[in-house]
Amino acid sequence: MAKGSNKLTKLKSVLKKLNSFNNKQSRPTSSSVVAASDIDDESSANLQPVYVGKSRRRYLISSDIIDNPLFRELVERSGENDTINVSCEVVLFEHLLWMLENADPQPESLEELVEFYAC
Repeated sequence: MAKGSNKLTKLKSVLKKLNSFNNKQSRPTSSSVVAASDIDDESSANLQPVYVGKSRRRYLISSDIIDNPLFRELVERSGENDTINVSCEVVLFEHLLWMLENADPQPESLEELVEFYAC
C-alpha cells in the first residue's frame, strides 16, 4: 500500500509543478471552462459554477463536462447540496478537465479514475 501511496504523492507533486509552470505561460481559455471574469450574461447561459477543493475555487463549467459520467461520479462522492462541489485538489481537477476535453476515458477505467481524482 505504501508503494502506491508514494506513486500518488509523486504524481501530485509533478502535477503541481506542471500547473505552476503552465500558470507562468499564457494559455488560451478552453471552451468548456471559463474564468468568471471572462464572461458576460449571454455566454454564461450554459455554464454552471463548480466549487473545487478545500479552498472552494470557483470554475464555470459547460454542461458537456458536467454530464460526463466521471464528473458526475466525483460530484456524487463529494456530497450533494445546492451547489456543485468537487472534493479534490485544484491541480488534479484542472488535469481532469484537460483529460475530459482532450481524451476519452474508457468506461472500464471509470472507477479507477474516480478513485484517483477523489480526495
